[in-house]
Amino acid sequence: MRSLAGRAILISGAGAGLGRAIAVQLAHGGTHVVIADVDVDGARETERLIGESGGSASRLLLDVTDTESVKAAIASAAEQFGERFDGLINNAGAPGGSGILGTSDDVWAQTIAVNQSGPWNLSRAFLQMIGPAEREFPADIVNVISTAAIAVGNNQAAYDTSKAALAMLTRVLQREAHEKRWPVRVHGLMPGGMKTTFMAPSHPSDESRMEPHTGASAVEFMLTLPPDTYIQNLVISSRREHGFPV
Repeated sequence: MRSLAGRAILISGAGAGLGRAIAVQLAHGGTHVVIADVDVDGARETERLIGESGGSASRLLLDVTDTESVKAAIASAAEQFGERFDGLINNAGAPGGSGILGTSDDVWAQTIAVNQSGPWNLSRAFLQMIGPAEREFPADIVNVISTAAIAVGNNQAAYDTSKAALAMLTRVLQREAHEKRWPVRVHGLMPGGMKTTFMAPSHPSDESRMEPHTGASAVEFMLTLPPDTYIQNLVISSRREHGFPV
């Protein structure tokens, strides 16, 4: 198994919810966490929590929908940490909660921009930074998708569509990584509903949702696998979540 210690890993959307839980868990394992978010106050709070527990973290202002912001964030992390920077968690997301007739053009565009184009922007910049040279351990990309990619929910037109697209992007990245022999592993994670503010608009009951720590533990598992393995797609759901398994 690979250790988390000594690595530097960038997590988009780490200012709250699942992203914060992932950041805290990886920092506890010895990773320097790069907290990347548009929410400055949220990112600062995540950094404080990690510091209080003895972990190592830094913050970057990142808008995943802006290619210049993405390039600057990746370049900054690479300059600061060098080859230690070998992990990317595409976690930032936008809810986009409404049906087809109730979804405005702006909401549709923003949801697609964050959930689909954001991971594309970050993954491409990260892969360009990693380059083709062999490494002792491959770099890691984890795409936080959603069970929404495989199950159609109510009033989630933009969100479901964007997450299905991210699931396909993950498969494309995995295929190209294999065929082109990139020194990188690409993992897909599809979590069900979690006890976070992100889920609040859909009003699910607490008993049907998982703790964010569950998703964070799944990410840690992926990052610590032996170098010749990866997770093609891991679906995790609460046993009490309505409509699952699908």
